[in-house]
Amino acid sequence: MFDFLSKELLRLQEERKIHAFVMLAERQRRMREAEESGRRQVEEMQRQEEDEIFRQVIKVHQSTVDSYLEDIILSSMENTAEEQAREEIQRMAVEINDIAYEMENRYALKMHIRGCLQQFTTCLSICICTYISNLRHRKGRAILFMATSLV
Repeated sequence: MFDFLSKELLRLQEERKIHAFVMLAERQRRMREAEESGRRQVEEMQRQEEDEIFRQVIKVHQSTVDSYLEDIILSSMENTAEEQAREEIQRMAVEINDIAYEMENRYALKMHIRGCLQQFTTCLSICICTYISNLRHRKGRAILFMATSLV
């Protein structure tokens, strides 16, 4: 029976050691979990901070792109408007030039007709005078003179 009690004592001592190791291991596990949880929280906070920085950088990039595109569009609109105005001015200049040329041609034609009429009037006056003069002298050359002076 002594033997039994001694074995039982050893078993109880072993059981206490094992229990102490289990408790120590459990405590270490909880400490590692707490450390890991703390690291995860720190990582999560860093990740959130990095995400916020990324969002702000993207926002700045987007506003920069928006401003750049707006500048390009406004510049393009200005260039297009300027080009259209230039084309309209050139078209109007051609129209005005055509009108001026037409008026100039009409004026030149009018002046030419006026000159021809003055020549005709002069020739007619000469012819009438010559005819009257020839009638006085009774010569029949007045019609011939009139025809040659008109040519």
